[in-house]
Amino acid sequence: MDPLRLKKADLLRSKKRNPYAAKFERTHMMEEAKGLKEKAKASLAGRIVLFRDMGKLTFATLQDQSGRMQIAFREEEVGKDEYALMLETMDLGDIIGVSGERFTTQKGEPTLLVKKWTMLTKTLRQPPEKWHGIADRETAYRQRYLDMMSNRETMDRFLLRSHFIKALREFYWAQGFIEVDLPVLVNSASGALATPFRTHHEALDLDVFLRIALETHQKEALVGGLDRTFSIGPVFRNEGMDPSHLQEFTMCEHYASYWDFQDNIKFTEMMLREVLKTVIGSTKVKIPGRDGALIEVDFSGSWDVISLKDAIKRDCGIDIDAAKTADDLRALMKAKKIELEVDVKTLGRGNLIDQLYKKVSRPKILKPTFITNHPIDLSPLARRNDENPEITDRFQLVVGGWEIVNAYSELVDPVDQRSRFEEQNKAKAQGDHEAHGKDEEFVTALEYGCPPCSGWGMGVDRMVALLTQQENLRDVVLFPLMKPLERMERNQTMEGKKKNSHPSHDEPQDSASFDSFASSASFASLPEHSQYGHLLPQAHSLIETHAVQTKAHLLATGEAMAMLAKKFGGDEQTWRVAGMLHDLDWDHLEKDWEKHCGTTLEQMLETIKAPGELLADIRSHYASMYGEKYPLDSMLRKCLYCVDELTGFIIAVTLVRPSKKIADVEVSSIKKKMKDKGFAAQVDREQIKKCEELLKVPLDEFIQITLKAMQGIASDLGL
Repeated sequence: MDPLRLKKADLLRSKKRNPYAAKFERTHMMEEAKGLKEKAKASLAGRIVLFRDMGKLTFATLQDQSGRMQIAFREEEVGKDEYALMLETMDLGDIIGVSGERFTTQKGEPTLLVKKWTMLTKTLRQPPEKWHGIADRETAYRQRYLDMMSNRETMDRFLLRSHFIKALREFYWAQGFIEVDLPVLVNSASGALATPFRTHHEALDLDVFLRIALETHQKEALVGGLDRTFSIGPVFRNEGMDPSHLQEFTMCEHYASYWDFQDNIKFTEMMLREVLKTVIGSTKVKIPGRDGALIEVDFSGSWDVISLKDAIKRDCGIDIDAAKTADDLRALMKAKKIELEVDVKTLGRGNLIDQLYKKVSRPKILKPTFITNHPIDLSPLARRNDENPEITDRFQLVVGGWEIVNAYSELVDPVDQRSRFEEQNKAKAQGDHEAHGKDEEFVTALEYGCPPCSGWGMGVDRMVALLTQQENLRDVVLFPLMKPLERMERNQTMEGKKKNSHPSHDEPQDSASFDSFASSASFASLPEHSQYGHLLPQAHSLIETHAVQTKAHLLATGEAMAMLAKKFGGDEQTWRVAGMLHDLDWDHLEKDWEKHCGTTLEQMLETIKAPGELLADIRSHYASMYGEKYPLDSMLRKCLYCVDELTGFIIAVTLVRPSKKIADVEVSSIKKKMKDKGFAAQVDREQIKKCEELLKVPLDEFIQITLKAMQGIASDLGL
């Protein structure tokens, strides 16, 4: 809380002005008001995002959900006392209401000439500067309101999400579907293969589950006589997090009597075409590919169809039909030297096939493709195929390597359903935690007769992420679940007590402080890493105080490290801080390499109470001096070691270009300069090339990631 802002609120009260108004009658949103005719009257309300006092004339910019509009205060229009009070009490971030006339400035800017103004909400905190605040992804997740306030792109992303869900609902109603509300607390975790969350119902003294799907109750609704139903809402799966998986996410599911899965394939194509036309005005969408580059995907026309068996055989040579048991499949995978990122020993055959497909096939599928004919033991709720009882009438829609839709002809035979539940129970007893539990209430409902039907489910978050070019689902969730800061700070305090100055890598790390999930086997095999991303504001302050000559290099390395964290599943802000501070002491050492990362740096970090792990990580990049004591034993350290030389080299390449603009730099020009030994001779090329050995990342890709990160903050680098 800012004491000065608090005094301004008190000043308003002394003037009989409540700084927290009850309401305000506005007539237009900002974008609407900009289109009004000259001298049209309007009342607007919004947050002050720009403020320019020019004496007896003050310009400000107001922002609301629709956009921004300039307003102008003239002393002669509002009166001398009102104008003075405005200047004395108004700050950036305040929410105000204004009434006046629309006019256009000499520069062509639509503006509202204020006749009256009202303080609606006096803010007591300074809004963050873009770089120090919302460029920090963790802050964006924890305080989404600041992210939306500062970044129009974020606001537009969540408006698109809302419009997408609205378009879904309108399409369903137009097609004769009825929306149904379904319980979140259920007696059986049914409807999907997933590990559920458990909780206790105190009033009934009963252990219950949070739903993992929206399926079984909708099929029971069909038993009751409803013809077509849909539901949109959260589901919960107590499993690992990564950029493409969340433990709480939004599903859209529908069920249609008298359809089979082929009808649902046609419906899916029609639905997504129409919804995309409504929401974005086109069936062509640019989505991020595996390398992060945008590719155009067209949802028009008919889409490719391939069986799960054929996809796996095409991509790794394994015929799953030849593996009758889970042990058979494990043997085939071992022969092909295929290793999964999960413990395969406890998985049943169905889940093992699913994990194999996700490893070798799904990441390669970019354009809309239907995967069909899943094995029976992978689909406990799907109908058996009439011609081949070993497979089911099921499909998945995959786009950009992500599963978007899962659908099938529903199993309505209660005897077959009970038998499959019993098989799933056996798998669960043998250690397969994702196996389907038995649901007697659902089987009972089927015994009363469910019409032939087809069911369909879509991950709303994944679809919105594709449409908005996001690679992490938390970027399309308004308020994603985060570990409480108090817990993180407590872990850091415990860490500091264990490690006074130089951490011992023989001591185990506190697993509670690890808040990221590995996306590669190489990272998953390394020790868990402590977090210190909460030090980002202090890191910026240290750079402003101590780094003049090296500022651009430090900011560039920090941004590159954050992007590498995104690739390897690390905590982005922890990696960013390590990159930003790795050469913090250099300007003070008069190029004395022997003192680098020594006492001077240690003293600097002590001023922000940095944990010993940060100093250890920084020292590890200076391998020739500290390599024995601080080895490259984490992916963060390996990335910092490789990228340190590269960011400096890219800056040097930029500065010799005629434009001196990093936007004009390409990977090919960087590689060409690397071959010129006389250019930036002090840069260790071999250290950069270590990316292929240490990170298992091709040099071209490593340069591309680093260059893209630096281009994203070109203005901060002065390039």
